[in-house]
Amino acid sequence: MRKFVFENRKYGFELLMDLHTFENNSNVFFEPTPHTCDFFEIMIFEQASGTIELNGKVIDIVDNSFFFICPSQKKSCNIELDNIKGFHLVFKDNFLSDFFDDKLFAYRLQYFYNYQNPQYFHVNNEEYKGIQFVLNEIITEINNYQNDSTHIIRSLLYFSLSKLNRLYSKFYTISPETQSNSKVHKFKELLESNIRKIHKVSTYCELLKTDRHQLNTMVKAHTGFTSKQIINNRLLQEIKTELRYSTKTIAEIAYILNFGEPNNLTRFFNKLEGISPTKFRENYQNDRT
Repeated sequence: MRKFVFENRKYGFELLMDLHTFENNSNVFFEPTPHTCDFFEIMIFEQASGTIELNGKVIDIVDNSFFFICPSQKKSCNIELDNIKGFHLVFKDNFLSDFFDDKLFAYRLQYFYNYQNPQYFHVNNEEYKGIQFVLNEIITEINNYQNDSTHIIRSLLYFSLSKLNRLYSKFYTISPETQSNSKVHKFKELLESNIRKIHKVSTYCELLKTDRHQLNTMVKAHTGFTSKQIINNRLLQEIKTELRYSTKTIAEIAYILNFGEPNNLTRFFNKLEGISPTKFRENYQNDRT
């Protein structure tokens, strides 16, 4: 699978983010086959026609829509290039997290690493224009780069991401709080690092040095789901990714995801998805042909 790597000296100086409009970029290209990136990516469509498959979900593009992609997540694009308008924003995690001395920054944003709600939403025209204005300011600053430009760009990007977090949270009726108990965001980070080997709430509680009731209370207040639901949804997504994008057998997937036996994985998948892993893979392959 193709992996896109961030170019940090594209402009002749180090800048760990980039932003351009679709209509003013002659090199814009939407990869139609599944691929990944080593950076965060936000695709912003003021006007476009087509679909994006993100984490195996095919989503229609509508006006004023936003798609949020985390490093290593799989996506593919089927987008018409005629009359397309919008922005493509990419950045490395440490562009903001190092400056704010907060390695959990990306995990505080509801639209990244979210397996309960889609990493997608759309806004009204007024809300879009507010975001559009700030993004154009970032582009202007990149094109007229000066000694203090990095600080201005970082501030504008932080504002944009935080504003989008509020809008996304409102759209899905979840908490917009980014400065809540850090254990909630640490839980998300631990989940990303350990989902292939740790499935028990009790183990995450041990790592977080908290008890199950406290973790459930914090996580549900922030996401609307229990800790176990979060773990199960994330694990289900990992199984789906293997079924869609790999040729591993069910037994092999069960082994690498620490299920012990293939039947345990099959029962888990059946319970959450309503069909067997084998049938799910067949359906997906048929839809792709």
